[in-house]
Amino acid sequence: MQAFRVTSQRRAELYHWFTALFATPLSEDDLGEFGGYDMHRFLDSLATLDPLTEAAEAFRGEAEKALQHTAPHTRLSGHYQALLEAPSLLDTASLNEASQDALLLMTVLLKQHGTELADDDPLHVCNQLEMMGTLALAAADSTIEEQRLQLLDQQRELANSQLIGWLPVFVELCRKRDAGGFYAAAASLLLSVFVMDLHYLNNVAE
Repeated sequence: MQAFRVTSQRRAELYHWFTALFATPLSEDDLGEFGGYDMHRFLDSLATLDPLTEAAEAFRGEAEKALQHTAPHTRLSGHYQALLEAPSLLDTASLNEASQDALLLMTVLLKQHGTELADDDPLHVCNQLEMMGTLALAAADSTIEEQRLQLLDQQRELANSQLIGWLPVFVELCRKRDAGGFYAAAASLLLSVFVMDLHYLNNVAE
């Protein structure tokens, strides 16, 4: 049980990190953290996992490159805005057609758990990422086996009915729209994390 709790907390941390990365443009303080010790240690921890090594190092390289520009905050803000040009890449409706069952699932989950984002659209990329983290954290904290299993099932359903459909398209379109490479690399890292997490949910977690 302790191993499950630690793994779930780590998974939640990752999903919430990606949520914050894509939800709004990075502030100057946020950007400054990318050159700090904690961020390098975080990326080191991801790079030690074989499925994530290449994507983690590519993201580290893009972050370091972004910090070298004269006005990195202004430049990255512009690149972020390019992701929002119509059709917005943060709207999963523009990436993949969701089934009514999948839409209902997210709607119910948002009513049960809420969202930290201003936009409570169930088809918003960041709401779905945040929900994966929220469910993982709730499972980690649960002491009731039936509840824990239900939370795992909800994560599996959300991952298999929603994220698996739009994430590869999201990554590809980020590569086309992001002139700098920072957000494209972040999206690629997200996909690598998700593929590893999907294997965990479908084959390991119980």
